[in-house]
Order: sequence, then structure tokens, then C-alpha cells
Amino acid sequence: MDGQLEQALRDGWASACQLYQHLQNGGDLTVMPPGAVRLEPDELPYAEAVLGYARYYGMSVTYERSSMFLLGSATFVAAGLAANAIANSSAKSRAAAQAATQWRDHAHVRTILTNKRFLCDYGGRWLSFWHEGIVEFQGDMAQLLFVLRYQVGDPMMLHGPAAPWFAVSVAHLVYGPSGLQLPALAALARSVAEAKAAVRDRRIISGGIVPGSRSDGPPALPPA
Repeated sequence: MDGQLEQALRDGWASACQLYQHLQNGGDLTVMPPGAVRLEPDELPYAEAVLGYARYYGMSVTYERSSMFLLGSATFVAAGLAANAIANSSAKSRAAAQAATQWRDHAHVRTILTNKRFLCDYGGRWLSFWHEGIVEFQGDMAQLLFVLRYQVGDPMMLHGPAAPWFAVSVAHLVYGPSGLQLPALAALARSVAEAKAAVRDRRIISGGIVPGSRSDGPPALPPA
């Protein structure tokens, strides 16, 4: 892993932990200044970053069956028919694999989080994923990814150094304060709890207040 990526991963995790603790202490998300992307009149932007993106769906795939007209000895014809059958079977297997439900459309996309939706700039088009349609939040912060399943449309996965920060934010927006207890955020919750315990232990050892043991002001945005 190169140094720049390693630093981005550390910064992303630290900013997510800071946001988690900020929200846990009763804070709220910080609204960004207006940008070039036009939002709805009552829509508030919270963050923008580049994230890994994918969608989960199957698709229809067609393939052509080849047929052979063979003349010759019985052995030659039998061998030709066997080869043709193998080719058709292989083509069918490839088509089935391509059609199977799987993660597709992998890309790194500019992503904007607002109080109403995710806006993802995929293939030169802005795609909207509305929070009101979310029915399930899954993921693993230790793997820097989360998945949103919707009432209508295909599941979406977002991943990368900034994903934990976005995951904490959308969990809070959709589920309220209880969103911080979602299983998908368990790794972050442990990290925050361990940091609090370490601060408490230092206080006990020093017999006083440790400077910087509590977050002052709004948490930092994730790395772009």
C-alpha cells in the first residue's frame, strides 16, 4: 500500500470516528455552502467526495448456438459433433455467468450527500438515490464499504476511505440517533469506545483532565 493511500485510509477512519462521537454526543451534521450542483429548495448538502460505486443486478444475455454440417467418416462426424456441443455448452455457461445477479457498473464517482439523497455522477449522468426509499442498511466499516437496499431499484454499494464517514451520516439521517447502533457500524463503535476508554485511563493515571480528550466544534469532512 502506498503512503498516500495509507494516509487517506487513516484520515477517513479518523474523520468517521470523530463524526460518530459528535453525533453520539447530540451533535448534528454540518451544512456545506451552496455549490454548483442545483438542489431542491429545501435540500441541504452535507458532504462531497469521490467514492467507489457499484450496483447489484442481473441482466439478459443472449448467445448464438453454432451448428455444423459435417461430411466424412463416422469418426470424423462424431468428433465434429462433440466439439460443436462443447462450444455451445461453453457459450451457454459464459452467457449464464454474465447474466447472473452480481455487482456491476464499478466506478469511482463524485458523490454528494444531502438530507434527501445521494447524488452520484456516474458515466456523465447525475443519479439520485433518495433516502426515503431505503429499506435496509448493510455493510462492514472494517472493509470500508456499505450497501443500501431500496424499495424500488437495485442495491447500491459505496466504498473507499470516505465511505465510513458517509455511512455514519446516512445512518443518522435515515434512522435517527438509533442509527449509530446498526450492526454495519460496529467496527466504528468499537473504535470510538476504545478511544474513550484510553482517554479515561489517561485521566485516571494523570489525575486530571487530558487536553483534547473531547471534540470541539464540528467534525471534519472525509478526504475527497
